Amino acid sequence: MQRRRRRGRRGRPGGPGLKRELEALLFATDSPLTAGRLRKIFREVSVKELKDAVAELQQEYDAAGNAFSVVEFGGGWQIATRPDFAPVVEKLLKTRRVTRLSKAGLEVLAIVAYRQPLTRLEVDEIRGVNSSGALATLSERNLLTVVGRSQAVGNPLLYGTTREFLNHLGLKALGQLPSLPELEQMANDPESLKEFANEVGRDVTTEEIEGYFMEPESPAPEEMPTEASGDELPDPDPQTPAADEAGLEHEAADERS
Repeated sequence: MQRRRRRGRRGRPGGPGLKRELEALLFATDSPLTAGRLRKIFREVSVKELKDAVAELQQEYDAAGNAFSVVEFGGGWQIATRPDFAPVVEKLLKTRRVTRLSKAGLEVLAIVAYRQPLTRLEVDEIRGVNSSGALATLSERNLLTVVGRSQAVGNPLLYGTTREFLNHLGLKALGQLPSLPELEQMANDPESLKEFANEVGRDVTTEEIEGYFMEPESPAPEEMPTEASGDELPDPDPQTPAADEAGLEHEAADERS
């Protein structure tokens, strides 16, 4: 007996029911929803049907002249206000308190973004100072994460950028990163970064940009000369160069303490 495909409460896959539910998810999420993540929710709907529903939703918003639209960045989709409404949104967000990255944090973030994966000692060698504090801050803000272990002596931890990092720059993939000179200009000029982000499809406000590219008033405590010996923790079991995700996160915390 042939098993009938259950359609459930969504009715025809890719139809109006799917579009409205997809709209609710894209509105409620605080980060872009990838096709893979949506497929886990809509198990009976293909990736093509999902993309078609997103396109229909976007066309619907464009035709209605809404203040928001579906934007694609960070490898997924999210509903966001259109760039034309950035000035009025900025007025709302002006009183929002932001935690800003230090100059050291920006340096470390740029180094890892362009040369990942890197160990902490490799970052130290490039900067000439200890980067433990900056790595800790960036990891806590989910801009960097431990991605594995190096095959060097002691199997030190390797750091790489996260999906959140791409989201904040409005990028779909690392290949869209601007050149280093362009990034330096953006770090000194929030309007330049805002313009770049809008060009790649991410609607951001000046307030949001300044939250990540303005140096705090107090000096960064991590600016200390690098010790010759370093403080990389060896792998307790040299036979297993890779640990599970929980173990890596735990050791990363120990490394930074």
